[in-house]
Amino acid sequence: MLDFIEIKNFRSCEDVQFRLGEPVVALLGKNGAGKTNVLHAIQLVVNLCVGEAESASGIHPRHASEPTGFTLRFTIGTDAFEYRTHRSAVFAMNEVVEESLLKNNSIVFSRTGEVTKTNIEGFPSEFRIGTQAATLPTLLQILPKDHSVMSVLKPIAEHLRSVHYYALLQGFQEHFSGPKRSVLADQWGDSTPFIEVAKYEAWKAELAQGRARRSVQMRLLHLSIADNPSFKELKKLLGDDGLGLLSDIRIEQVRLRGKPSVENADKIDEAFETAYALSFIPGAGLAGAGQPFRYSGLSAGTWRILQLLTYLVFDKNSCMLLEQPEDSIHPGLLAKVIDILRTYSGRTQLICTTHSPRVMNLVGPAGIRLVTAENGKTSVNALSDGSLTAAKGYLKDEGTLAEFLDTL
Repeated sequence: MLDFIEIKNFRSCEDVQFRLGEPVVALLGKNGAGKTNVLHAIQLVVNLCVGEAESASGIHPRHASEPTGFTLRFTIGTDAFEYRTHRSAVFAMNEVVEESLLKNNSIVFSRTGEVTKTNIEGFPSEFRIGTQAATLPTLLQILPKDHSVMSVLKPIAEHLRSVHYYALLQGFQEHFSGPKRSVLADQWGDSTPFIEVAKYEAWKAELAQGRARRSVQMRLLHLSIADNPSFKELKKLLGDDGLGLLSDIRIEQVRLRGKPSVENADKIDEAFETAYALSFIPGAGLAGAGQPFRYSGLSAGTWRILQLLTYLVFDKNSCMLLEQPEDSIHPGLLAKVIDILRTYSGRTQLICTTHSPRVMNLVGPAGIRLVTAENGKTSVNALSDGSLTAAKGYLKDEGTLAEFLDTL
């Protein structure tokens, strides 16, 4: 679980620090207060730690002459970790690269520029790596696989690599005829309701390399083929005994007529290729109940929930960073969606932005973080102990959490 973050000199966050440390955290504030900047900062610091490609290009200092700094505290099992880093922007005149990692307050490594120091047994206490390389993945690469410290480093990398930001774009945005790519969601649009076998195999290869694009349809197809228990789990969440949105998700093989190559122009079989067709059956009582719909034919709310729960079940993240999960979702259904997210919060922490009173009430006082901006600077604060006590009393005797927050 992510427990605490400090953000310095990043976009609107000049000096922001606040506790996370809850299974579900909701960032509440006006438009332009800096909620999305906070989510991007969380994603950026974990990317910097694990050496994700292009993460350094995401550094946008508030003051160009000064480095951006992050401190992230998190727990894995019973162990507490702290990662710190200071980085200059990519084209800064004076390059700054500083990193340190602590486990239970003991130094695992510390780094300034190219010089890294460690307390790893049987390993040089000081060595040099290029400033474009991150320390954690470098150690994972050069240390013997059976070294005792690998049992510490590998879980850290796995935990942080499974922190992901999801913009949850509207349904029509996945159906643009490509190649158009959404920078935020890392999705390729596809106007066809079919997935050719060759495209699926290419996507699987990307998945094995940890860089598969965020296609909901590809994820559904892969679950049905390679992880049927999880596919059934997802269908149950969406189905008549769950949210009641989709009574079934059907996947069948079809043959598509194509254009044969010149050398095989006389071979009829070459004019066809195998593909998968996905169809979705709305739940009882909904418009179109019992009739199959293609992906692009789903309503905005259904599409959004399908997207969210597919990512939840398939990606198995340690933490999901979400933008406004309430968008396009009926308030009554939203309560059930938040309940599902809570059910999975032992495995997947949720940190989201919201404007929804319903989300505030469902998250509860302990998970609310108030985001404000003054003179262009973002601040984030949890409710004080006094406010927490007052909020609990208000919820018990008077009204909703959203109403209480309006009194602050």
